[in-house]
Amino acid sequence: MLGLAAYSTVPYGETPSDITPANMPRIGTVDERFQAYNIEMVELIGVRFWKPYGSSAANDSKAQESARQEGFTPAGIDPNLYQYRAPIDLSNPRLRKLAAALSPAYVRVSGTWANSAYFQDSENAAPANAPSGFSGVLTRQEWKGVIDFSHAVNAEIVTSVATGPGPRDARGVWTSEQARELFEYTKSVGGRIAASEFMNEPTFAAMGGAPKGYDAASYGRDVEMFRSFLRKTAPDTLFLGPGSVGEGPFAIPAEAGNGEIVSGSHEIVYRKTTFGLF
Repeated sequence: MLGLAAYSTVPYGETPSDITPANMPRIGTVDERFQAYNIEMVELIGVRFWKPYGSSAANDSKAQESARQEGFTPAGIDPNLYQYRAPIDLSNPRLRKLAAALSPAYVRVSGTWANSAYFQDSENAAPANAPSGFSGVLTRQEWKGVIDFSHAVNAEIVTSVATGPGPRDARGVWTSEQARELFEYTKSVGGRIAASEFMNEPTFAAMGGAPKGYDAASYGRDVEMFRSFLRKTAPDTLFLGPGSVGEGPFAIPAEAGNGEIVSGSHEIVYRKTTFGLF
């Protein structure tokens, strides 16, 4: 009581006025699809990821690892902290039931490995190893699992595209072929990508597999390429601004930046804690 009295603006001894929320003027609304959760691309394709606490050496056996998913470890991370993780089963009834309880929502499928994942746009068997410039392979079956999951739990898909050395031309400029194949396949099987970033965590571009010497000017150039691609290929997909993470020795050099990236009604700003759309 003393604490409440100390912060009250009502004179002592007077009855405060009633507050009736129903009579207050509405100044804004929050979309019912306001919350989201994340599925790491690494969980989807099955590669080396953070070891669970208490893992034994036997559980870290390379024999468990698929030959087509080479052991990529982000720059600056001790590889001993990682072990092979089998792909997640998005058809699991319990998982779907729990996820559906959060709906309507967004499901973000991205993360460090999304920057270097090769989309295998065919029904053929996945290659024995990821193509040069990529660190993992995302199959049609795996991505179809995301689409089926999104329908089952009423969660719209948010993602990012491959941005590492693989989808680049001889000059090191990002090309849209891999992104186009992913978007077109999604649409062909009845899916929809509600929103997309260009690169996962560009502030740590080197850690995320960006080409050597990649800086803010390079990022700005590539973002313009992606913006143009998105407007032409998927005009209904929102273009998300960069979701950053921390600062440090792997942060993208900022002094070469070329100005504002996110603007216009087609784009929204994306900020990330674990995952959030604001």
